[in-house]
Amino acid sequence: MLPQLTEKQREVLVQVADNRTSKEIAALLGISESAVNQRIEMIRARLGGIPRGQLARLYRQELENFQRISATFPPTWQKIQLPETGPESEGGGSESISLPGPVGSQPGRAPERNGSQLSSASIPGEPSWLTRDTTGTAVVRGVAITALILLGMIVAAIITSLIG
Repeated sequence: MLPQLTEKQREVLVQVADNRTSKEIAALLGISESAVNQRIEMIRARLGGIPRGQLARLYRQELENFQRISATFPPTWQKIQLPETGPESEGGGSESISLPGPVGSQPGRAPERNGSQLSSASIPGEPSWLTRDTTGTAVVRGVAITALILLGMIVAAIITSLIG
């Protein structure tokens, strides 16, 4: 098995396996011949100092093994098609997939998926009170947020006074 090589080392190794000289590889990759030789020496050092010819054979053998394995085991995955809407997607039977919208989405508006929506599993019952966007709910939310901030500041002040 070949060790983990950098992308640059692999570029050089492919050319070495194609029996190219360091000068030819340098011209193909647009780098200096000494840079090519350094990369080859790093690869050889990782493999115990094997000669350049054996390095090329090893790479060709690994490539052949990879291609054979890939041909033997072609990918068998298939995309799963989920129903968009319909009676099956409303949470019907045990085989169905329910696709609830995020809590807070309103009919006729495309839901914004920014990760801040509550999931229906975290709120028992009908969460319709969360979806209403009226002045009253805005005031309640504002008061709740302000109360949480004040509570946090009070707790922080108490902890600070106890510590120091």
